[in-house]
Amino acid sequence: MNSSLKGKLALAFLLVFVAGAATGAFLGLHHLTHHSVLGPPHSGDVPDKMREHFRRALGLTAEQENKIAPIIDATSAKLETIRVETAERVRTVMEQSKKEIAPLLTPEQQKKLDKLDSEHRKMMYHHGFLPPPPPKDKSPPPTP
Repeated sequence: MNSSLKGKLALAFLLVFVAGAATGAFLGLHHLTHHSVLGPPHSGDVPDKMREHFRRALGLTAEQENKIAPIIDATSAKLETIRVETAERVRTVMEQSKKEIAPLLTPEQQKKLDKLDSEHRKMMYHHGFLPPPPPKDKSPPPTP
């Protein structure tokens, strides 16, 4: 294989790599701007996103947007209440299961379970979920 052919092959591989990287960057940016990322929607975002979705999907007039605004606000408030209640129920069930599992573990495993729980709380906090209230028998967990 001569050096000219090697250079052309290297250039072709480089072009394919650059094209793949550009495509990946474009698709990743598109996904981030058009789809939710991990974490709960922030309370203020829900009504705005609902309004924008209805406006685009239904082609609403300004008058229609004004008429449905109170309905969207009320719906958003109801959904937030449901989200908070559901999160609390899930948290309660998970804490209960941990209390049932812990006595079945060795002391070393219990420490590992506590570490898993701490890491889970940090991850949830990082993704926008508010930390739960501290358990009544423990001090509050450190915030990251």
